[in-house]
Amino acid sequence: MYRYNMDGKELRRRRDQMKLTQVELSEELGVTSNTVARYERDELAIPEPVARLTVLIQKLKAEKRRRP
Repeated sequence: MYRYNMDGKELRRRRDQMKLTQVELSEELGVTSNTVARYERDELAIPEPVARLTVLIQKLKAEKRRRP
């Protein structure tokens, strides 16, 4: 099984690409905004389900923007 690892820099890059605040991303992920901030500072390891969900959210938002 493929394991997905994401560090804080990648999470921040993806959040910026989606044009979301930490609060908005935290609501999408079901965690607190403080948790997102700690993920981005690499104070907390990003669990694989959170990393996968972040990628999925980004793909869905990109697909939604492409549709007229």
